[in-house]
Amino acid sequence: MKVKIKRWGINGEGIAYVKKKAIFVEGAIPGEVVDLTIDEDKGTYAIGHVNRVLEPAPRRREPICPHWQTCGGCSLMHVDYKGQVRMKEHAVAEALRRYANYTGKIEPMIKNPDPLGYRNACKLPFGLDEQGKITTGMFKKGSNEFVPLDRCIIHSKKLEHVRAALTPLIQSFNLKPATKDDPEGLITLVLKEFDGKVHVVFVTTEMEIPQELVDQILETIPETASVWQSIKEPEDPGYELFGQKVLHLGGDMKMTLQLDDFALDLLPKSFFQLNTRQAINLYKTIASWIPPHSDFLVEAYSGIGAISLFVADQADKVLGIEYIEDAVANANANALINGKENVSFICGDAGQEMTKLEKRKIDTLIVDPPRSGLNNQMKEAILKSEPKTLIYVSCNPSTLGKDLAVLQSKYEIQRVQPFDFFSQTPHVETAVLLKRK
Repeated sequence: MKVKIKRWGINGEGIAYVKKKAIFVEGAIPGEVVDLTIDEDKGTYAIGHVNRVLEPAPRRREPICPHWQTCGGCSLMHVDYKGQVRMKEHAVAEALRRYANYTGKIEPMIKNPDPLGYRNACKLPFGLDEQGKITTGMFKKGSNEFVPLDRCIIHSKKLEHVRAALTPLIQSFNLKPATKDDPEGLITLVLKEFDGKVHVVFVTTEMEIPQELVDQILETIPETASVWQSIKEPEDPGYELFGQKVLHLGGDMKMTLQLDDFALDLLPKSFFQLNTRQAINLYKTIASWIPPHSDFLVEAYSGIGAISLFVADQADKVLGIEYIEDAVANANANALINGKENVSFICGDAGQEMTKLEKRKIDTLIVDPPRSGLNNQMKEAILKSEPKTLIYVSCNPSTLGKDLAVLQSKYEIQRVQPFDFFSQTPHVETAVLLKRK
């Protein structure tokens, strides 16, 4: 059928209306007229796909990645950068209006200085190429079908250079990928780039990585700083990327990162933002929102402690809460390395630890939860402890809006600042400043 796309969906799809029913159309852009086919009718809405674009939107462009439709990771590759920014600003505004009834000002997007080649890390499954040789790639969108990936243009050039150089070395040792038919072998290749050096992590089943391979990687790929192995045991959760056991195979004993004025150490399982330059912009924005002379500041979901370090000089005492043990170890070491004696970190669930702090006077609370947002215990703890200033950093506008709807019983939204961390994708990072009523 022939329809006109009226607006953006929150996942970067276009939305058309037929007899007042919303039809979500992947790959369509508002303002376009398309010929589409409905694939699924869900009753209150439908899902369709584009057969042909009859009248393209001005923001449409020819995708520059040959894998974009197969992979599905860069679902906005067909939209120029200005159009991507508009889509994400719309997603934030729509989520806050729908869930939190907020229609106030939203600051212009802080744009990504590098819309391509910005990712400092990648995790790609191992599989077999058309010649039956081991390689890395991705699973075809919505399936378990492995597709080799020769290049990803949102990874940094150095990551892709190292990945390309690793492939023939791994093949020369006749290592096998873990598959459904033969579940023993290499599972995932993880690469992380910090300060121009790349750290290699092989996620595997219980197996031995030949020392000769490790030596060749370090000798022949000069950008490589270290090699690690993470072993996934059968009892390890399937949804976790890494196994419990992590082995250092060669090179540097730690991963190091210079972040503005701060030196940070990381371990393979520690998370850091995938866009280093935008992370600095985010942390500086948060620091600018902290009221002067805070007595006690708490950062929940603190990771390796980067935000706490950026705001350390604005509070007498800073406490970070993080549930990943490796990250807590990194964070406490980073506080010492950078001479921030007023900053410390504890390992635990954010909601549970905040409940223990309910009777303490918290001047400023910073939360940076996962995509699922704040759980009920955490929201209740925030409302009971009543910090004067609350800064919420979110990677999911929908859960952000839902959480703000609860928090608005005691808090007023002061600032909303979106950041484009993940160009070519519909994902958007948002920082919100709230003040206690």
